[in-house]
Amino acid sequence: MIKVAIPGGSRAEILDVVTKAKQLYKDVVSFFVFDTEDNIDTDNVWTYEQCESEEESVKRSVEMAAAGDAQVLMKGMVQTSTVLKEVLKKEHHLRGQSVLSHVAMINLPGNDKPILLTDAAMNISPTTEQLKQITDNVIDVCHRIGIYCPKVAMISSAETYNPKMPSSVLAHDVTELFKGSKDAMVSGPISLDLAISKDAVEHKGYKGSIAGDADVLVVPTIDVGNVLYKAFAVIGNAVIGGTIVGAKIPIVLTSRSDSTESKLYALDFAVQQVRD
Repeated sequence: MIKVAIPGGSRAEILDVVTKAKQLYKDVVSFFVFDTEDNIDTDNVWTYEQCESEEESVKRSVEMAAAGDAQVLMKGMVQTSTVLKEVLKKEHHLRGQSVLSHVAMINLPGNDKPILLTDAAMNISPTTEQLKQITDNVIDVCHRIGIYCPKVAMISSAETYNPKMPSSVLAHDVTELFKGSKDAMVSGPISLDLAISKDAVEHKGYKGSIAGDADVLVVPTIDVGNVLYKAFAVIGNAVIGGTIVGAKIPIVLTSRSDSTESKLYALDFAVQQVRD
C-alpha cells in the first residue's frame, strides 16, 4: 500500500483529486490529510487529522514520511517554502541528495511518449556540479518509472559547442561528466527542435546520439525551464505534472490554478516513482 500525506488537504480541489485517484488506484494508494480546516470528506476517501496551524499540518505530514509511514508527500493549500523547510530539517533524515530539483512530466498531444523536463521551478542558475546533480536526479526518476537508459538532452540554443555561450559551455561540461555512463545517454549541447522533433533532425541532416527522441530535457536556467514549461502548457495544450525530487520521497506540487487533470497527473507521476 502506497500512502500519501497531504498537509492542507481538506479543500474541495484536493478532495476532487483524491476521490478520482481512489477510483483509479482502487486499494493500492491511501491518503492521509492534515489540516486546520474542518474535514470535508464525507465518503471516507482519506484519514483525517485536525491541526492547529499550517506549520503543524506540514510537520505531521513530514514526520509521517520520515517514519516510513508515507511514501509520497503531496502539497495541499500550504506554502511550498514551509514544506521544503520542514523536509530539509536534519532531524527527519529525508534529504537524499545535495540538490533538490523539480522534474515535470510533459504529455504533449500527438507525442508518442511523455517528456521529462528539469529544472523549471527550483534551481535558478545552476553551476556545472549542480546541473550534474539535477541530471543525476532526473536519471534516477527515469529508472524508477521504467526508463532504464534515458536519452537526456542538455538544452542550448544550438547543437554546436560555442565557448562564448554560457548554456553551450554548461551543456558541454555536464555531458563530459557523463561520458561512459551506463545509466543514461547524456548529450549536449543540443537545441530543442533537434531534441524532440524527428522532422527537424531529418531536415537539418543532424547526426547525433539523440535525434528527435529525447526522454529528458535538461535546461541551463530556471528562466529557460519556466518559459518552456508554460509554452508546453499554454501553447502546446500539454498535461503537466511536477514533483520535487532529490529527497527520499517525491513531493507533489499543486496550485489552485492547476486543473484536476494536472493534479492527478502529478500524483500519478509520484506514485510511479515509488511503485515496486
